[in-house]
Amino acid sequence: MATIECPNCGTDLTAPQSVRIAEYQFGHLEKVAQDPMEGPGFRYHFEMPDTYTILCNSCKRLVRTLPLNK
Repeated sequence: MATIECPNCGTDLTAPQSVRIAEYQFGHLEKVAQDPMEGPGFRYHFEMPDTYTILCNSCKRLVRTLPLNK
């Protein structure tokens, strides 16, 4: 099997813990009338992300953005 390398720094991405896969939580906030003791004063509405990213752990740079299959 050929090694997969980071296009930025050349690190072998097949090694253990060499990449970080990030799926982002997208959404929006809605203002809610609450006292400070009841809650933060907003409600978060979660929306499904459509992409995720692969980051190199050595140089902390983006390797690739891929579509998220639903």
